[in-house]
Amino acid sequence: MRNLIIGQILGVIATILTFASYQANTKKNLLIIQSAATAFTCVSFLFLNALTGFALNIVCLLRNIVFYFQSGGSKLHVPTVIFLTALMIGVGALSWQGYVSLIPILALAANTVFMSLGKPQVLRGSVLVTSSMLIVYNILVFSMGGIANEAISIVSSVIGLVRFKNISVTSAFD
Repeated sequence: MRNLIIGQILGVIATILTFASYQANTKKNLLIIQSAATAFTCVSFLFLNALTGFALNIVCLLRNIVFYFQSGGSKLHVPTVIFLTALMIGVGALSWQGYVSLIPILALAANTVFMSLGKPQVLRGSVLVTSSMLIVYNILVFSMGGIANEAISIVSSVIGLVRFKNISVTSAFD
């Protein structure tokens, strides 16, 4: 019971940090705050015995650090994205806890690819799918902070889709 409470508290802290990251005005500040949120998410999943979520969020933390230091136009960008996506899938396979593990593996591998494209509207559109998948995972591992975090991401993405370009949600993938 104690681990459950600690895991939930850490998940709520991660959610607060994620919300704060949407207020950052630079890519670097956003990645710094999101990395802190990801670290709290990692530990939260560890306490909730959601080992796939824990392991994949370690890769997400590594991804954030790499993207912080690497520009999208560098020669290493594409190989880095391929490596990080393959690492996400490999770590997910190694931390396999049954078919429930497929949800975060697919969602976070896809999220890594969409993040790398450098197109905010495409990323916002993809969040509607990947965060919806992660809500299901968070329900299955009973992470209240994770559920709230992904719900906030979806709402924020919809607002961003409307605010930054008056397009329909379906055309965000064009």
